[in-house]
Amino acid sequence: MISPFRLALTHFNDLAIGPVHHRKLLEVLGDDEQIWRASREKLREGGMTAGMASKFIEWRASQDPQALLEDTIKRGIKLVTQDDAEYPQLLRSIHDAPYVLYYRGELPPADALLVGVVGSRMASQYGLRVAREFSEILARHHLVVVSGLAWGIDEEAHKATVKVNGKTIAVLGCGLDANDSYRKRELAKEIIDKGGAVMTEYPPEMASFSHHFPIRNRIISGMSKGTLVIEAAEKSGSLITARAALMENREVFAVPGSIHSPTSVGTNRLCRDGAHTVTCAEDILDVLGVIHRPAEEDKNKPITEPTSPDARTVFALLNHEAKHIDDLAAAAKMSPATIGATLTIMEIEGYARHVGGGNYTK
Repeated sequence: MISPFRLALTHFNDLAIGPVHHRKLLEVLGDDEQIWRASREKLREGGMTAGMASKFIEWRASQDPQALLEDTIKRGIKLVTQDDAEYPQLLRSIHDAPYVLYYRGELPPADALLVGVVGSRMASQYGLRVAREFSEILARHHLVVVSGLAWGIDEEAHKATVKVNGKTIAVLGCGLDANDSYRKRELAKEIIDKGGAVMTEYPPEMASFSHHFPIRNRIISGMSKGTLVIEAAEKSGSLITARAALMENREVFAVPGSIHSPTSVGTNRLCRDGAHTVTCAEDILDVLGVIHRPAEEDKNKPITEPTSPDARTVFALLNHEAKHIDDLAAAAKMSPATIGATLTIMEIEGYARHVGGGNYTK
């Protein structure tokens, strides 16, 4: 059972007592209860500034650690610390591993293989498709997909994984009960329902702030055997995640993109600088030593062109870059009704994919 004093320390001043500082305080004071009850002088010995020690002593006078623990449990939130066997094994080895993780759902077993999937919030249709296709294949091979539940690449990776009944972990930059959008809450529920988890190092109602996300990213890379970066601008959180992975001697995979795309500058640079350049999910499986197994549904995918003349005309216009239905109608010289019906049939037969907003790919 977690010490209520350890839990209470995570509530102080936006994690002002971070993992490295917590470890130093333990070295000086022995345990979490002693940290909680320490004098100003002892806190200073443990590395606190005079101002921070005074703030901490003033703050703790109004707190009840046992009540904080009971409230967390009532919320249906689970807790795990570095002292527990359930704590993610790879994450335990990083130098600034969280000393408390809050989560809902189920943590993967110790022998599970985890892969981080990250990328731009402002992803292109190309990036979203790559995230979807790679995540589905990784999940079918029983890898656990770890991402950050942000818009764009993160969301697509989680959705693709739960679609094929795979397990995924969402790592938040806020508390589990912080105000968030309905859309994210629904996806979080799907993740948990499929046997995955939503986790954070922040207490339940801690709001998200911009500085939380770079800190959060080291949990994604720290839990994972390797991290896949799909679309990243020149300065982005995804590159921070990749650097964190490299610092911990983990594999980094990057998907190359157009040299003219601002969201591919970071990934192309990773490719240039020595990350594994990957063009299919099987490249990742090879590096991680996972034996490929064909998905059952792949056996039934069409390998020839459609049979109807209209469908063949549209099929010839499609490629892996998204095209809008209006542009396809104009190029194929078809009416809105005809192009709509043709694309619907092509989706059912597996020749076309609707990627959102009226856009289609082969």
